[in-house]
Amino acid sequence: MQSLDWSDMAGRLCAALLAGAVIGLERERKHRPAGFRTMILVSLGSALFTLMGWEIIAEAHAQSTAPTAPGADLSRILQGLMGGVGFLGAGAVIQSKKAVRGMTTAAAVWVVAAIGAASGLGLYKLVVLGGAMALFTLIILEVVEDRYFPDAEFEGYVFPEKKPKAAGAGEMSETREPPGTSTLPPS
Repeated sequence: MQSLDWSDMAGRLCAALLAGAVIGLERERKHRPAGFRTMILVSLGSALFTLMGWEIIAEAHAQSTAPTAPGADLSRILQGLMGGVGFLGAGAVIQSKKAVRGMTTAAAVWVVAAIGAASGLGLYKLVVLGGAMALFTLIILEVVEDRYFPDAEFEGYVFPEKKPKAAGAGEMSETREPPGTSTLPPS
């Protein structure tokens, strides 16, 4: 295993950036919390961590005559990436009283991290195939899901908007009622 030159590193990072951008555009199109720039950064970050591991192993291998098992070291880097990205994805999941939203976005973040790691390892066939399959899942299968598996339970449900801040002491808010009046029905 030898150190990569500048052009090879740049190519791998560009592949991560492009793959993250394409999937990020699809998420951005739907106004999801993890969109264009987020997906690029997740993919790019995964590639960077993978390349760092590659370079550390290559340098250790070049300075040592003892045989090393680079696959084991890279495996630990990838395991750490997947665990860390899981926390990032969890931040995209929103739970309300009637629904859990953001699961697909969280899964997309996780897949983009894997695509970034594949880019970092120079596994371009995996980058292309994984990116294509992710887009197929996010775009084409959404149509199939909506047509054949509609969420009848949530049909017509309007997800609540962010609530306005409560008025401070001595301030009147638009939602406060004058004393002695009530809009609540009698009990």
